[in-house]
Amino acid sequence: MLANMFIVAWRNAIRHKQFTVLNILGLSIGITACFLIGLYVLNESSYDNFHEKGDRVYRINQPEIWGEWENQFASTGPNIAVALRSDIPEFEEVTRIHSPGQYVITYEPDGGNIKSFGEGKVFIAEDNFFKIFSFPAIKGNLDQALVTPQSIVLTERMATKYFGTEDPIGKTLEIKRSGAAPRPFVVTAVTEDPPANSHINFDMLVSMSSYPHIKRREHQWIWTTFGTYGLVRPGTDIEALEAKLQEIPSKWAAPAIKRVFEKSLEDYLEGRKWTLYMQPVREAYIYSPPTGNRFGPAGNIVYVQVFGAVGLLILLLSSINFMNLSTARSANRAKEVGIRKTLGSPKNALIQQFIFESVLFVFVSTVIATVATEFSLNAFNKLSETQLSLYDKLADPIFLTILIGFILTLGIAAGSYPAFYLSSFNPIEVLKGKLSSGFKGKFIRNGLVVFQFTITIALIISAMFVQKQLNFAASANLGFDNDNVIQMHGMEWLNESNKETFQTLLKSNPAFEKVALSDYVPPNIWAEDKYKAYGADMKPITLNRLRSEEDYLELLNLEFIAGRNFDKTRGNDKSKIILNETAVQDMGWGTADNYSEDSPIGKFITLPSSEEALFEVIGVVKDFNFNSVRFEIGPLMIINEKNDFLWESGTDFISVRLNSSLVQNSGELGELIDDIEEKLAQVNPGIPFEYSFMDQDFESFFRKEQQMGEVLNVFTIMALSIACLGLFGLAAFSAEQRKKELGVRKVLGASVYRLVYVFTAEFTVLIVIALLIASPLAYLFVKNWLANFAFKTPISIVVFLLAALGSLVVAWLTIGFQSLRAASRNPVEVLRDE
Repeated sequence: MLANMFIVAWRNAIRHKQFTVLNILGLSIGITACFLIGLYVLNESSYDNFHEKGDRVYRINQPEIWGEWENQFASTGPNIAVALRSDIPEFEEVTRIHSPGQYVITYEPDGGNIKSFGEGKVFIAEDNFFKIFSFPAIKGNLDQALVTPQSIVLTERMATKYFGTEDPIGKTLEIKRSGAAPRPFVVTAVTEDPPANSHINFDMLVSMSSYPHIKRREHQWIWTTFGTYGLVRPGTDIEALEAKLQEIPSKWAAPAIKRVFEKSLEDYLEGRKWTLYMQPVREAYIYSPPTGNRFGPAGNIVYVQVFGAVGLLILLLSSINFMNLSTARSANRAKEVGIRKTLGSPKNALIQQFIFESVLFVFVSTVIATVATEFSLNAFNKLSETQLSLYDKLADPIFLTILIGFILTLGIAAGSYPAFYLSSFNPIEVLKGKLSSGFKGKFIRNGLVVFQFTITIALIISAMFVQKQLNFAASANLGFDNDNVIQMHGMEWLNESNKETFQTLLKSNPAFEKVALSDYVPPNIWAEDKYKAYGADMKPITLNRLRSEEDYLELLNLEFIAGRNFDKTRGNDKSKIILNETAVQDMGWGTADNYSEDSPIGKFITLPSSEEALFEVIGVVKDFNFNSVRFEIGPLMIINEKNDFLWESGTDFISVRLNSSLVQNSGELGELIDDIEEKLAQVNPGIPFEYSFMDQDFESFFRKEQQMGEVLNVFTIMALSIACLGLFGLAAFSAEQRKKELGVRKVLGASVYRLVYVFTAEFTVLIVIALLIASPLAYLFVKNWLANFAFKTPISIVVFLLAALGSLVVAWLTIGFQSLRAASRNPVEVLRDE
């Protein structure tokens, strides 16, 4: 029976080659898109699933106390872990991990060359870290590896990087931080490299007991550079536990706030709540609302949802294509059904035949899609910056079971309506040449075409707006000049004398217009603290802070709207400050319009905890995007690099602005960068040379959006291709069905142009209806997506018009061949049998 069904299916496929190719091609494209998106969604959803106790591990989040208190923050102070261990016995283990910043790591082998590297993934961890997280050991005992001071655990990659094939256990690495003497650390263990799907991505872990200052500052709640994780005991009521956590802040945070700000916790909170949240570790990556993960990548559930929805929609478009083309082809198989029914074939046998053909089509399309996916994965991985693999999945019995179920489900679902429709033909009516109205009435078929193009046009509009926003962000006026600026990282590892020497060497090169020092660089100025206007009865406000030389403001070409820049010839300028417009306004000193009457120049700001420290405002700069156009411009305070009162960040950058007339090509730029590296080696050969371009740093802020836009473009093209394949097939069917009508019209004098118009008008109406439905849907998506940006491109009707015109042109081109072919036929050939 199966052999017979296969033979019938094969003969019909060969007899109707065009429909066969269109069906298989459309399904293959849809399934390929589904595979690619499915692999992406599975990868994003797999983060931290490898931890053996992962179902009981939670990250403790808190409000974003330095910004919007309504948002969750993944970083906490060190005291929360102390409080949980003391007051919450439901936690079996509580551990902390701390990100201190950049290190210089040096290994000096006996009689060998010194190896020195800058490392950013060196974290400080407590000794019970590996009792919670499952990072397998290669060498050493992980349970004891972080117990003693001066201990360090390496990943396999780091062990090879520093020690090659030598056994690293017992070897000593020298670790240096800015402003501190180098310290020796002994390698106690080596772990496997953290999996790519881990939200904690470390290269080295050093023991927390090596840093006594952490113990001394454990009372703090505002030193938010710690990740706090808890392993709950089996059977714990999580809701009750989370409610119990809310008793912690009032008991433990109040003394710390009183000590730092000299006010009660209630006054500090000002009606807000210091809530502690328990987030399952398996959600720590993919759910993006908790910001501030310092230890690895952070995903975005929105992208997973968007791409998942796009994948399902594309698969649905393919299924609709298959159903539309199969039912449209029913007229060509009507007599076959009538004869088989007359000869006694039961309805169930006919249904089985058509379902079998449908499943066979899906199977062949899936095989083609599997090959296409494997060949396209390298390009997709580069596009999405992932490491997806279909081959690994095909070796998984569970995945194969799901794949077989997918083929059967899609085959039955896509082929069920055509099967029941075809098998329901009345044999007497069919053999008389009469068909039931069904799809011949076109209502359902046209409805599905409208649905297809509604989805496709909505994707086109959305993709165009995503690209428009990215172009807008790239060309937005930042308020300063970020072109031709090179930033040297890690300058905090140079002492003051070396910094000055290095800058002098750089200034001697005429290719550099400006050379200047700062502790942060745009778009990464995140340091902030509370300040208030001196003598005013106003609440303290949070100011972002930049420490820099006067030359740095000139390097950025900032515009002063009041006052002046720092002056190195004035010794007391080290305690002076410069504000941006927003900071002046937030201090209650008005806007630039009233500076002539009430100038902020000469006014003072102070710390909320002590009004003894006064900082005089000597200048106001025009607002500029010191972070990113994603965010509103916040209040900014610029302090003198020589200021010895306000805390230092522990980082330094030396930036240079290139003279564009002397550096005109990549070859000259490469030589210049080599020259910078040589000069740094002259000053201190042990400092790794790291640099970046400021404009590229701004672009990197939108890397996720760029990936989303590029991937969305690919899938939009795939969706449009599927819709056009279906439209092409239906146009071919329509041309066949209407050939006599068009022949009669031609005999009666209709021109080819008129016949083309008559033929395409029906499909044009369907595209216009789809456009009218798709436009508001796309508008809602775009409006919600643009809400994530402080500076956004306007939602222009031009984009909708371009999408409409483009969709119509593509549709006309798709059906143009069939319409011209049908209109150009000799009516004699069409009507000679009438």
